[in-house]
Amino acid sequence: MEAYPLNCHPRYFRLTTHAIPASQSLVSRWHLPLGAVVHPLAESPDGDEVPVINFGSAGVIRCRRCRTYINPYATFADAGRKWRCNLCALLNDVPGEYFCGLDASGRRYDTDQRPELSKGTVEFVAPTEYMVRPPMPPSYFFIIDVSVSAVQSGLLEVVAKTIKSCLDELPGFPRTQIGFLTFDSTLHFHNFKSSLSQPQMMVVTDLDDVFLPLPDDLLVNLVDSRHVVESFLDSLPNMFHDNVNVESALGPALKAAFMVMSQIGGKLLVFQSTLPSLGIGRLRLRGDDVRAYGTDKEHTLRVPEDSFYKQMAAEFTKYQIAVDIFSFSDKYSDIASLGSLAKYTGGQVYHYASFQTPTHGDKLKLELSRDLTRETAWESVMRIRC
Repeated sequence: MEAYPLNCHPRYFRLTTHAIPASQSLVSRWHLPLGAVVHPLAESPDGDEVPVINFGSAGVIRCRRCRTYINPYATFADAGRKWRCNLCALLNDVPGEYFCGLDASGRRYDTDQRPELSKGTVEFVAPTEYMVRPPMPPSYFFIIDVSVSAVQSGLLEVVAKTIKSCLDELPGFPRTQIGFLTFDSTLHFHNFKSSLSQPQMMVVTDLDDVFLPLPDDLLVNLVDSRHVVESFLDSLPNMFHDNVNVESALGPALKAAFMVMSQIGGKLLVFQSTLPSLGIGRLRLRGDDVRAYGTDKEHTLRVPEDSFYKQMAAEFTKYQIAVDIFSFSDKYSDIASLGSLAKYTGGQVYHYASFQTPTHGDKLKLELSRDLTRETAWESVMRIRC
């Protein structure tokens, strides 16, 4: 960084090689793939905060042809009235509010006072025309498997206690919204209306035609309904303590969650302990066939079996919903299929093979806490111009 002060910090953008071929002849002999690891929302290194730039009424300054943002490698001409894009070389007009004279070397006098011209990493405040809609409140919706395997492993208690401990740290206070759906062979919706002393559970048994039993109060403001949410989390481990149901209707549960979240978007956290066995999205226990291992058929276990999860991910993405998968199972979990939900929505997969609280409880608590409280971007789109 000291040698190249205008470059982006490698914490945010790192190429897979330090040197890039400078001629066509070198390229033809190089034969190495060139890639980049992009991490735009990484925590600031060494406490060095990323400068935030607000252009105000001038709007974000970008090349009118290739849409490149103003940056340290752009150059200025015509006494500072124009700037040349460093990617496509187009001369652009400098807005009057942004004008500054040039010194004898063609450098703006205010370069050192403008982070966008002197630093490789900045954040621009986007005006309203960059937004699809007004900023929505951060929303968290939890789908929790309550089948017998989840109950016996102690999963419910760890998840409930961890979520409760993180309520004060969820981003977006005081607008944060939260909701829960539990499932086994049926779907259990929970009413968190603020006027209730404890949540009301409504069971939907029709997995082929999923519907919401309530139009509202399935996703509620955390501040208003805090006491109801805490009551639910306190009672969750005991609520299904005697459950002996071995089935899993994850597919219909995802459909229901989509119906709840589609108007507002947000973050969907799925806790899955049993291979989906009922309704749309049910999966076969294909990983138990040991005859496939070590043969040319083994690769089929690494690809999704059912296109439902990829299609569902596309729907989630369209409505600004990111999905995180927490998978717990003592049998084959088919992460290849379930992982599509996280892969195509900007989420993450956490897998705990043969989960047991004494062994994996601390790891789950740490990772779930981190997932809930980390710095999070909502309704974002990433584009790379080069």
